[in-house]
Amino acid sequence: MRSFILCLVCALCFHVGVAQEISFRVLVFDKLNRQPIAAATVKVQDLVSLRDYKTTTNDSGIATLQLKPTAHYRLEVNAKEDGSSSGYLSFSYMLSEKEAALKKIFSVEMEKVKHTDSGLLPAMHFEYNNPTLSTENQTTLDNVLKMVGSFPSLQIEIGVYADCHENDMLVAKRATAIKDYLTAKGETKHVVVKEEGNIRALNQCNCANPNIICSEEKYLENRRAEFKVIAF
Repeated sequence: MRSFILCLVCALCFHVGVAQEISFRVLVFDKLNRQPIAAATVKVQDLVSLRDYKTTTNDSGIATLQLKPTAHYRLEVNAKEDGSSSGYLSFSYMLSEKEAALKKIFSVEMEKVKHTDSGLLPAMHFEYNNPTLSTENQTTLDNVLKMVGSFPSLQIEIGVYADCHENDMLVAKRATAIKDYLTAKGETKHVVVKEEGNIRALNQCNCANPNIICSEEKYLENRRAEFKVIAF
C-alpha cells in the first residue's frame, strides 16, 4: 500500500511538472511576400535562469519550444540564405510569460535587405563647408539607433562625402560629428563611420569639367553621408 501511494505521488509530481511547461510556437515568415521561412534559428532565453531553448523552423516556418515558466524571456530569430547577396535582419523581442503561454502562434516578420544596401535609409546632407549635424540629420541617426536596437546583429557603415569644392578635413569633421552623436547616445558597436572624401559624385558636378555649371542643389547631393548594411 505504501509503495502504491509513493508511486501515485511520483506520478502526480511528474504530471504537474509537465503541465507547468509552456508549449511556445513561433511562425517565421518573409515580411514582403508573406512566405514561411524554413530552417530559421529560433532561440528563447530564460532571463531568470539564463537557460537557452533553441530550435529551427520546419518547412511551414513553424518552431515549437517547451519552456519552463518564468517572468520574462528574450526571443531571438535569425534566418540566412547561403550564397545569397541578401539576408534577413535578425529579430529580437522581450517576451513575457503571458505572451509565451498564449495558445495562438507568435508571428515573426523577417525583413530582407541586400548586403551593402545603400538604400536602407535616406542619405544625410550637409550645408556647404559646414560639418554641423542638422536637426534632420539627427533624426536620421536616431532612426539608425532604433534599427540597431531592434536588430542586435545588424552592422551599418556610414560613408561621409564632400562636394568637389570642399576638402578632406571637412569630411573628417563631419565624420567626427556623426561619431560623437552616436557615442553620446550609447552606440559604440554596431555603426562604423568611414571618411570617403570628395569623390564619387552622384552627378556631373565633380569639378572635372570647368564648362559644367551646377546649381547649389546639385552640389548638395554630393555633400552627403550614405548608409550601407555590412552585416546582418
